[in-house]
Amino acid sequence: MRAKTSFFVVLFFILFLQTAAASRAIAGADAGPDQTVRDGDTVILDGSNSSPRLFIAAYFWEQTGGSPSVVLVDANTAKASFTAPNVGSEGASLTFQLTVTFFRKGSNFSDTDSAIVNVRFVNNPPTADAGPGQNVDEGTTVTLDGSNSFDPDDGIESYRWKQIAGPPVSLSDPEAVQPTFLAPNVEPDGVSFTFELTVTDVGSLQSSDTTIVNVIWLNDPPTANAGVDQTVLEKSTVTLDGSNSSDPDGGIESYRWKQVGGPSVTFSDPTEDRPTFEAPGFDDSGDQPLVFELIVTDSGGLQSSDSTNVYVSNFEKDNPGASGGGCFIDTAAYGFPIAK
Repeated sequence: MRAKTSFFVVLFFILFLQTAAASRAIAGADAGPDQTVRDGDTVILDGSNSSPRLFIAAYFWEQTGGSPSVVLVDANTAKASFTAPNVGSEGASLTFQLTVTFFRKGSNFSDTDSAIVNVRFVNNPPTADAGPGQNVDEGTTVTLDGSNSFDPDDGIESYRWKQIAGPPVSLSDPEAVQPTFLAPNVEPDGVSFTFELTVTDVGSLQSSDTTIVNVIWLNDPPTANAGVDQTVLEKSTVTLDGSNSSDPDGGIESYRWKQVGGPSVTFSDPTEDRPTFEAPGFDDSGDQPLVFELIVTDSGGLQSSDSTNVYVSNFEKDNPGASGGGCFIDTAAYGFPIAK
């Protein structure tokens, strides 16, 4: 008797399922459980528990709430996916609806279900960018550039520059995005400076980067100084003086004297800074100055020139009555007799 009763129950259930109304009554969409994820995660929306699977003709996923909007991949399948968007520190709540279409006995009907995805804010660290290395001349204003630093979520809160190598220099503002400093004068080999940039985001995460600035020696020309003009007695020993010539950086490498006017004289050594020569006789000079040019060359090959005049004086003309007799003596100073 029990077996007979069970048979009729099963038969009734089967007959019940044959009706569209019965099929609709037991069919249901299942969008899966609510989820909590981190921004940047890949999220799977799972409607595979919708049933009965035998009757399912189609799936369709769509976002029905929350911001920002996301792009669903495979929205027409049981399992859709998307990348959780970057959100602010307060996070975001996104709602997705699954519509399942069923087909039975030539009739279509559908059911819907929703799932909520809570996206939590996860602070990602910033990326510091201290800019490319630079080669600059001494004496120029150098700009450090951290403007290409970035943060993927909450933004950069502060910048901090620090010199970590090279002779100390003064930055205009170590907390600026683009501080400046004056490249100092350097030796011919130049100098390298290293600067470190540390950026901090709103969530206090940090990142650092370094950049190198090479300061190149820029050779400044020397300044020749041939000395003051002179008036000397004929036949006296004359000293030209270029010792006050100067060079602001590399130093003077060589001196070169040459005569450019007046009767020719012979230098003791035209490459010395203070060469000597014997003044010609007054009659030989013709009352014309002797003109000399000094050329100085620095260690970088740059040059400068200056000139000086030497006037020759006649002893008798400058000492009236000196030839009026008497005895004469040779003076070491002038090399000719003076009346006594």
